[in-house]
Amino acid sequence: MEHLLEVRKRVFDELRDTQVVKTLFHGTLDRAAYVRYLLNAYNYAQHSPKVMAVAAARCTDTHPELATYLLHHAIEEQGHYLWALEDLRDLNVGDVEAQAARPLPSCAAMIGYIHYTAGYANPVGLLGWMYVLEAVGNDLGTVVAKSLKNALKLPGSAGLRFVARHGVSDTDHARELTEQIQKYVTQDADLKDVDYVADVVADLYVRMFHEIGQERQRWD
Repeated sequence: MEHLLEVRKRVFDELRDTQVVKTLFHGTLDRAAYVRYLLNAYNYAQHSPKVMAVAAARCTDTHPELATYLLHHAIEEQGHYLWALEDLRDLNVGDVEAQAARPLPSCAAMIGYIHYTAGYANPVGLLGWMYVLEAVGNDLGTVVAKSLKNALKLPGSAGLRFVARHGVSDTDHARELTEQIQKYVTQDADLKDVDYVADVVADLYVRMFHEIGQERQRWD
């Protein structure tokens, strides 16, 4: 877990250093940037239960406990993309427009990479992707939701379902995922794959926020 904790801290620090998050915490974020985030969240959240189910099927013989966990988590993640769609409606983005929107390059790359990991590489590695996203929700979800409400003057819970609800649910999810990794990911090859996937996803996820903020990014 040592490497995953390092990745978690790095993502936390790097996200806070992106222009879009800086403007959010300064209270000057514009709605267009938040809409770009929700459009990408809508895109990638559709794939979460699917890749978890694929990884679960491939773990059935070799890691039965992880297979059970992944299937259970896939069920919990079903329909979360609809939270983003509802939020977009609150921000006057219609369903047709949202469904036609393409993900940013980094988001598209992340979607493709998690499908590759779940379906072709070591499916245990998918836990690295899950850890990064659950950690972000746990570490930033609640405070970001409050900042969004203040910066964008959103009434009630309008426009905040995806961020706020993940801020709550990801607290338990991050803890459960840590327990699963510590208990059932014991082989060195599996641990290395989990760490590697976490590294790749951390890079892509932070890049996505740079792109949401329309900062220029180089692929080194």
